Amino acid sequence: MGEPRLCYVDVGGTFTDAFIVDDDGEWMLGKAPSTPHDASQGFLAAIEVACKQKERALDKTLASLHVLGYGATMALNALLTRSGGRPGLLVTKGFEHMLTMGRGKQSWTDMDRPDRLHPMTHRQLAPIIPFELTRGITGRIDSLGQEFIPLNEREVRQATRELLAAGVDSLVIVFLWSFLNPAHERSAARIAHEEAAACGWPDLPVYASVDVSPVIRELPRANATAIEAYVGPLVRRAFSQLEDELHGRGFKGQLQIMQSAGGLAPARHVKIVESIQSGPVGGLVGGRFIGELYQFDNIITTDVGGTSFDVGLVTGGSVGVNREPTVARMLVGVPMVEVISIGAGGGTIARIDPLSGRLQVGPQSAGAVPGPVCYGRGGCEPTVTDADLVLGYINPDYFLGGRIALDRERALAALREKIADPLGISPLEAAEGIREIIDTRMREAIRGLVLARGFDLSEYHLLAFGGGGAAHCAGYTEGLPLRGVLAFSFSSAFSAFGAAAADYEHHYTRSLNMIVPPDVDAAGKKELGARITAIWQELKQEGVAQMVREGFREAELHFRFQAMIRYGRQLNDLIVTSPVEAIRSAEDFDALIAAFETLYEEIYSRAARYPQAGYDIFEVGMVAWAPKLRPTLKAYPLARAKPQEAARKGYRRCYFRQNACETPLFELARVLPGNEITGPAIIEDPTTTVVIPPDRRARMDQYRTLWLENSNA
Repeated sequence: MGEPRLCYVDVGGTFTDAFIVDDDGEWMLGKAPSTPHDASQGFLAAIEVACKQKERALDKTLASLHVLGYGATMALNALLTRSGGRPGLLVTKGFEHMLTMGRGKQSWTDMDRPDRLHPMTHRQLAPIIPFELTRGITGRIDSLGQEFIPLNEREVRQATRELLAAGVDSLVIVFLWSFLNPAHERSAARIAHEEAAACGWPDLPVYASVDVSPVIRELPRANATAIEAYVGPLVRRAFSQLEDELHGRGFKGQLQIMQSAGGLAPARHVKIVESIQSGPVGGLVGGRFIGELYQFDNIITTDVGGTSFDVGLVTGGSVGVNREPTVARMLVGVPMVEVISIGAGGGTIARIDPLSGRLQVGPQSAGAVPGPVCYGRGGCEPTVTDADLVLGYINPDYFLGGRIALDRERALAALREKIADPLGISPLEAAEGIREIIDTRMREAIRGLVLARGFDLSEYHLLAFGGGGAAHCAGYTEGLPLRGVLAFSFSSAFSAFGAAAADYEHHYTRSLNMIVPPDVDAAGKKELGARITAIWQELKQEGVAQMVREGFREAELHFRFQAMIRYGRQLNDLIVTSPVEAIRSAEDFDALIAAFETLYEEIYSRAARYPQAGYDIFEVGMVAWAPKLRPTLKAYPLARAKPQEAARKGYRRCYFRQNACETPLFELARVLPGNEITGPAIIEDPTTTVVIPPDRRARMDQYRTLWLENSNA
């Protein structure tokens, strides 16, 4: 292996994964338990485990790295646990209750069907900026971007003094239509800084919504800015401390953070709200990378972690982006890669529902601490991992290469006490019931995501990864008419692999009000195109300035120009990548609209097109990106179908549909490309376990990827 140049560390709820790439594109991975009390401990431990495989010193490896990336749920956890700062809010007078009232859509978001049927049993979450820390400011910009009422500067000064006296540690400024004309927000920010300095707070952070989320719809814009103020300082301090520790150990570069919309950015420059979902994004980016290698247009990514099951789609080679996602039950005006998550993973807890007396699995998780019962760290509630161990699928002496010894008898006793005896069944039946329930929930999440968008499952390949993906994919893909099911030798660290394959990126958006009549003439198209082009150029200048400040040369930057288009009077738009960088003629404008029509047809069918309604363009965007070193998957010559004897490592009693079976075991590293293994069988290595039931077989291709197929196919 050459000198390590790129490392990405993905911090999950249970385990932390490190993926290291050398200057030849070869890689090594490490896995260590997450350390919620101090994320840096698990971060460095995972890198050290990877280094030990090649007998390299940790500090020497850090010193040789050019890129070191980090993805975590630190910001999200602080938001969910309400452990952030104490910001105050300046808002347009008359809208002081904006965060308290929310929006109809927000009040229902993240609720399942039973909860929506009984809404009176639920309370809305309290806003992260309470009403008593909110002040209304006189002043108004209208929907055309014109000043209608001047800003009352005296009120800004008074509100700043009052909020400082109330103990705020930052200020958030959200005025109506500021994305069209930021003058009032800019003036209010300047005045707030002056007043804070006069009160002895010269470094008070002030967040204007136009700098965080300059998009239409005031509530998602306000939520995004409030989140940035609420968790931003806390997370930035943690990033800074980690970066200082890494520099002390020899790392010379900038710590990079995976953004929720995809792409890496320096920790010192990234907006925290834009990295709040950085964990699950890596898997989807990696799925797109695999699609490029295999020339798959349509991919379903499935990540079975310790606490959640994350599902994403790559359709037509493009990753779906949600421009108004939900974070902690708040609508946020920041684009994020669309990933659906449910509480289903290795640490998901099984229990008896006290009302119905039925077996219930999830969504609660044992997490990293105390973890499943079999870890012997104080967990007493049986989990999915405990069920897998009792069924014989997991090697208790080979988990993480033997670094964690699993206690099967402890797991068996917990299943008997908590599940089997109350239901009057055997512990093995309880374990199979847990596995069947969790696999069914994951299967329905896949089916729902694809079918709800009008897509056909038979056009998709499914990638199974995460710590439990290869162990459960036979179950959660059962009956799904997929083109193929793939698992990887690095499945447990696939999200880190995917993030390592990401480029450097920054995403920029700007709202506008543009109604395009169906009969607009050439002169009108040219005028509308000039408005869009002017914003694109502003965003490009902003992107160039930011990435040059981060150390990139302008010559190495690339740009994608986008417009968010919908048919007139529709509620949802599509993100369209423009085929031209500037709209200088009616023909250029027609090319942009044609790109929208093509995308709309691919998603909703040709019959759904409705150009007679005209078009609405309320937002445009631009992506600035620069390439970097990426991992490679080498192609190997194919061996014969029958595995070599050296790949076999004995037998273990496993249970499939309550039938005991002496199941052959294979060492993953010794399975050769071209080998086929018919179930029942277990393929394992220190970080990945592939379960092949009796009706399936696994075939390894030239890239050492395992294809799970029906054995009678």
